Amino acid sequence: MKNNYKSDAKKLALSFVAYSSASIFGPLIVISGIGWFLDRLFKTSPVILIVSVFIAFIVTNVLLFKKLKKVNQLIDQYKNKAIKERVEKIEDNKDIKETKDNKFD
Repeated sequence: MKNNYKSDAKKLALSFVAYSSASIFGPLIVISGIGWFLDRLFKTSPVILIVSVFIAFIVTNVLLFKKLKKVNQLIDQYKNKAIKERVEKIEDNKDIKETKDNKFD
């Protein structure tokens, strides 16, 4: 059972890394590209590009915070599930021990 949790945790971590990379570079490339294009169009060399980089930074943070909230919820679900399974296993072991003790009475 532990290996299953480990593989789920690895998948979760890898997906978060992939998502965060895309969340950083995606908006940066797209929004900065638009800013660069608008700078060339309006001949305002670095002004719109710098503003667009700051906008990309804000968009990236919003995307990452939303994803982090979902990841934290998944981690809590896994913790609760693991705790519940451990409690059930302990209760089953107590039941087995009680039935063995009753056989020898």
